[in-house]
Amino acid sequence: MSEHKLCSIHEIEDEDSKEFFVTRGESDQSILVVKKDGQLSVFINNCPHLGIPMNLEPDRFLDMEKNFIMCSTHGALFKIEDGECVYGPCLGKKLAPVPYEIRGEELFVPKDL
Repeated sequence: MSEHKLCSIHEIEDEDSKEFFVTRGESDQSILVVKKDGQLSVFINNCPHLGIPMNLEPDRFLDMEKNFIMCSTHGALFKIEDGECVYGPCLGKKLAPVPYEIRGEELFVPKDL
């Protein structure tokens, strides 16, 4: 499997998020990674309602309480564990998950997202 190394798992603080860009052919794909209670969740950075990036500022994906991923455009809230929208115009839809693998202390995702 062809893959991208995103980062060391220690580069993301607990209850925080980070954005990465993975080259796909001629363009870059934005990926968001959230660490909560030591667990990682990885999704395509694309709101299922408007088809736009979730963040207005780099690495800012969580609500004020750091309990949900939040779309900065319209305030939709998504569960960190599985990306399901629990509040907002895309209620019931989900963020697209990205399969990942942790080897040693490094986080990898497939090249073909």
